[in-house]
Amino acid sequence: MTIRRSPDPVAQMPNSSAREPAGALQTLGWVAITAVYFLILVGGTVRATGAGMGCPDWPLCFGQWIPPVHESQLPSNWREIYANRGYATAPFDATKTWIEYINRLVGASIGLLIIAFVAVCSRYRRIDPPVFWVAVIALIAVGFNGWLGSQVVSSNLKPVVISLHMAGAFFVQMALIYATTRASRAGFVAEVRGVLPTWFRNLLLFTMGALIVQIILGLQIRESIDWISRSMTGAERDQWIALVPQIFYVHRSFSWVILGLACLLVWKIFKSRLRRTLLGRSAMVLVGLIVFEMLLGGALNHLDFPAVAQPLHLLAAHLIFGVLWFQWCVLSVSRDPAGTVFSSPTTNRNSYV
Repeated sequence: MTIRRSPDPVAQMPNSSAREPAGALQTLGWVAITAVYFLILVGGTVRATGAGMGCPDWPLCFGQWIPPVHESQLPSNWREIYANRGYATAPFDATKTWIEYINRLVGASIGLLIIAFVAVCSRYRRIDPPVFWVAVIALIAVGFNGWLGSQVVSSNLKPVVISLHMAGAFFVQMALIYATTRASRAGFVAEVRGVLPTWFRNLLLFTMGALIVQIILGLQIRESIDWISRSMTGAERDQWIALVPQIFYVHRSFSWVILGLACLLVWKIFKSRLRRTLLGRSAMVLVGLIVFEMLLGGALNHLDFPAVAQPLHLLAAHLIFGVLWFQWCVLSVSRDPAGTVFSSPTTNRNSYV
C-alpha cells in the first residue's frame, strides 16, 4: 500500500505559537468534556427524582431568578398560575425545585465554558480550521440543546422532547471530543503511525453502530418508563418492570452483543502493537464501563428501579459512546491531514493479527 504524506499544519506551526494554544485548548477542552458528563449526571438525577417540573417556567423559576425555598415565598395565586404545569393539586417541593435549578446553573456554566473554548480555538482558525469550526458547532449544539431544555418545561415533560434533549448531549460531546483530539493529534500521529492495523476501523465502526442501536432502544424504554411513572400514579417502582414493553428484554439481551464486540476489540488490540498506545488503554476502560453499565441495568431490573441507578446508567451510556467516539477521532485525525497511517500486510506484517 502506498503511504501518502502531506504537511501537518500543527507541525508547521512556529514553536512559540504551537505549544501555548495547544496546551490551553487541550486543558479547556477536557475540562469542558468533563463538565458535559457532569451535566448529564445532574440531568439524569433530575429525571430520577421526578424534578423535571421543579421549576415550571423558563428561564425563571416560579417567576424568580433565585428559586423559593418555602411555599410562603410564592404568590398567593401560584397554583392558578402553574395549574397547567401540574401544580393544580401538587404540593410545592423545594428539593425538586433546587435540583432542577442546579441543573440549569450547570448548563449555563457549560455554555460559558464552551464560549471560552471557542475563543481559544479561534487561534486555530488559519492553522487548522476544522478545530475552530467544530468548536463553533459545539457551541451551537449547546445553545440548541438549551433551547430544547426550555421546550421540555413548556411541553410539560413531553417524552419525545426529553429524548431529543438527551440525544443533543451526544452531539455536544462529539464536537468537543473531536476538536480537542484534533488539536492534540501531533502526539497521536507519533503514537499510532505504522501501528494501526486494517481491522481496527471496521471493528470500531461495527461496535459504534451496535451501540447506537442500543441507545435508540434505551431511549424508547426511557419514554415508556416516563409514561408509566406519570400516568399510572398508583404503580410503585417495583411494579414498573412488569409494565415496560417487551423491547426492554431486547435491550437487556443486546447488551451482551455490545460487551462481546468490546471484548473482541480488546483481544485484537492486545495481540497487536496497539496495546502500548492510548487506544489500547482506552479499550480496557471501554470494557470496564460496559460491565458497569450491565450491572446497573441488572439493578434496575432486579432491584425495582432504584433512583440512584438511573442517572448512573445514563452517564455510563454516554461515557461508553464517548470512549468509542474518542477512538474514532484518534483514527480520523491520525489519517488526515498528516497522512494515511494504516499499515499494509506487504509493508508491516507485525501490526496484524
